[in-house]
Amino acid sequence: GDFFDFISCDERTVFAVIGDVMGKGFHAARLMETIRRMLRECIRVNPRPLEVVCRLNKVGGHELRKCGAFATLCLLCYDGIAGRLSCVNAGHHPPLILSGGKVKVARCRGVALGLLEDYLGSGVEEFFLNPGDAVVLYTDGLVEACGPGEQRYGLERLKKIVCLQNGADADRMKQNILSDLKTFTSGYPQKDDVTLVVMKVTGKAGERGGD
Repeated sequence: GDFFDFISCDERTVFAVIGDVMGKGFHAARLMETIRRMLRECIRVNPRPLEVVCRLNKVGGHELRKCGAFATLCLLCYDGIAGRLSCVNAGHHPPLILSGGKVKVARCRGVALGLLEDYLGSGVEEFFLNPGDAVVLYTDGLVEACGPGEQRYGLERLKKIVCLQNGADADRMKQNILSDLKTFTSGYPQKDDVTLVVMKVTGKAGERGGD
């Protein structure tokens, strides 16, 4: 049921989304594809992030409730010219922002898709990113991964390893995080999928790009 996607609106705006549909196997995969398709249509109709999630909860939530399911989702909208990152959350784990060698945890919260007929959340949270800043998205399979003694990998350990990645490119960050996760789990079998997305702002001062 894990999924992520990147959706370009125009030359300056791109959406990034990560989510998790309740359940496993073919049933969850089918619902996930339905939500992804509906998300793209919602962005086409009205690309404002909060409106996208509200509309998706109406149309996608109906499909989820029919199946007795729900989906968590975090939607990011990045304006590459202004350097503005807008975040709306629907019950998903919060993204991490690595900026200036420090890690921030997004505060925006919201109810998962399909639980209520109308989306309820804290609204849009905005960050302004500079070249070298990075954004980390993940599903619960990462932070809830178990190691020896049933310990959880946890958000604090993830924050620490992300903080150590200042200066690394997006691919290196991803590999280092997954390597730390592998070290922590020590070969213990896991119950959930792990999905990790790392995005980094490239370019020089006054210029911005994505990686």
